[in-house]
Amino acid sequence: MITRPLGRSGVEVSVLGVGTVSLGTPYGIPAAEGLGPPPRGEAVALLREAADAGITLFDTAPAYGEAESILGEALGDRSECLLATKVGVPAGNPDRHALAASVRQSLDASRRALRREVLDIVQIHNATEAVIRRGELAEILLAEREAGRIRLLGATVYTEAEALAAIRAGVFDVVQVPFNGLDRGMAGRVFPEAARAGVGVVARSVYLKGVLTPRARKLPEALRPLREAAARLVDTVAGSWDALPAVALRYCLGVEGVSCVLVGPRSPGELREALDAVARGPLPPGTRARVEAVGVDDPALLNPVNWPIP
Repeated sequence: MITRPLGRSGVEVSVLGVGTVSLGTPYGIPAAEGLGPPPRGEAVALLREAADAGITLFDTAPAYGEAESILGEALGDRSECLLATKVGVPAGNPDRHALAASVRQSLDASRRALRREVLDIVQIHNATEAVIRRGELAEILLAEREAGRIRLLGATVYTEAEALAAIRAGVFDVVQVPFNGLDRGMAGRVFPEAARAGVGVVARSVYLKGVLTPRARKLPEALRPLREAAARLVDTVAGSWDALPAVALRYCLGVEGVSCVLVGPRSPGELREALDAVARGPLPPGTRARVEAVGVDDPALLNPVNWPIP
């Protein structure tokens, strides 16, 4: 497995990482079949297979159902694996004391679930510009790092503005952003600025919640532009629907400035398909250009939060 530096953290990570949201909760295109999480034993075995294949970065969160505890059962004793979790932004506007108590409670629960005394990476989950600029949550996490209970700090974001705010804050080791063959916006300003600042970049949503897989054929009419864009990629690049996920992953692997690309396999077959794509390497320049020739007229559709469906 190829590894890359995670910014200037001094940590090397596998170029392919595993996200665990689909192991703890239903995730993907509505109405598509097979979107529920696998049985716990199968999920544990899948994560161990991924680690045995050389994957070292695994991403989870308390919000992902049982995913944290599944990851802890599978890999809590594997010191070569980096287990990245998250802390949510508390609702309302708690004072500093209440905020610190909430964060520490969350971190203690994550340590128990992940079976780790020290958390490898803790990310502010869905960090907004306001949360980043206010700085209180980051300061609490920095204190946890100073106390030796956290190794690295990060933020997961949705927008370019949020990503740039996290990079410019000067306290985060890693930023996790959405990026894929249709949603390429982060490559313009975010990736170069992260590189200059020494902040590691983890790319998620490389399949755009299933749009860049055969499941796109199940997209409802409200998301027809996404279905049509996926079909154009099949016609002009992939050649078949079954080949589309590998094209999507290999596209992201070739983007300069990305330390690790997350995928969310539910089965050994999906994991092995991703590993095979990594073994084939990034897309050649001409193929990359054909991917980039495909776009979506309504950029709001590139964020699943905005999808006009239940």
